[in-house]
Amino acid sequence: MPDINATHASYARTALDNVRREYPNFIMHFVHSATEAQGCVPSALHPIFYGSYDWHSCVHMHWSLARLLNLDSEATHSRAIVSWFDRQFDEGKARREAAYFDRDGGAHWQRPYGWGWLLKLYAEIAVCGHPHAARWRVALTPLADRLSDAMFEHMQTAPAPVRHGVHSNTSFGMIHALQFARTVGDDEFAALIAQTARKWFSTDRNYALAYDFSGEDFLSPALTEALLMALVLPRDEFLPWFNAFLPEIAHGDFARLEPARVTNEKDAKQVHNHGLNLSRAWCMRGLMQMLAPGDDPRWQRFGELSGDHLRAAEAAITGGDYVSTHWLISFALLAETEWHS
Repeated sequence: MPDINATHASYARTALDNVRREYPNFIMHFVHSATEAQGCVPSALHPIFYGSYDWHSCVHMHWSLARLLNLDSEATHSRAIVSWFDRQFDEGKARREAAYFDRDGGAHWQRPYGWGWLLKLYAEIAVCGHPHAARWRVALTPLADRLSDAMFEHMQTAPAPVRHGVHSNTSFGMIHALQFARTVGDDEFAALIAQTARKWFSTDRNYALAYDFSGEDFLSPALTEALLMALVLPRDEFLPWFNAFLPEIAHGDFARLEPARVTNEKDAKQVHNHGLNLSRAWCMRGLMQMLAPGDDPRWQRFGELSGDHLRAAEAAITGGDYVSTHWLISFALLAETEWHS
């Protein structure tokens, strides 16, 4: 069995290195002139979330640090996390981050992936017991308010969900937004997300798992949607929906859920397969909460498969190329701790 304390210490070291590392940086920035293009310095554009290769990865790497702090506030690495949060979670910086979304061309930037992760980070800080957490929460409130309002409007106006297994996936962002709304007690937002999930997904049937793997997805469109529905439907509604949505699994056919492989660890898109393995494990463990142990064969098989998927990605989480290590810790922590914390 792996030493969980050593694993989390390794996660913390890697995450702290990532959020402080400004380059290389994949800058996603809408520019209006040549002059503006010359000033595209990540830390100038984003005073909090400038590291970890890109903005959204930096946001969810901060969530990873917050989750590690909440898991063990007495760990040696927790002191370094607190010191970093004290430095970065400043209200003036957060207002500058929020203002970025108000600039021409910025209103829909990072939707919904980055938005969802920011809301998840805020929710993690909201339940943090550290004495400084109230200060961090106040500092991040302008940005959380800006993006929760944006997500609310998106849920009201979007004509349909995006189902691809990458950043644009709507279900994944909705899951994080729902957990945020429930954590902060925003009942109207939570109700809108649940209502929208029903509207978009409740009539989905006969999803073919053969189409669930593209070679570059880091999310399973099928399992991510199923997890969202498990969070918004009562069990007596969810199980018939789940049976109809994924009949292969209902009939005991799990052949399409074998772990994905990576053959080129330096290929930034191919290593999405590591994320797919970790996010599938997260989804399967979440879905297990709706399945009866012993009575439903999916419960046991999901438990076995989630372990297989975690092991398939394990070596790359902190030991792979930077195209893996700048983001995989977050997905590992989702799989390992989301349903057990």
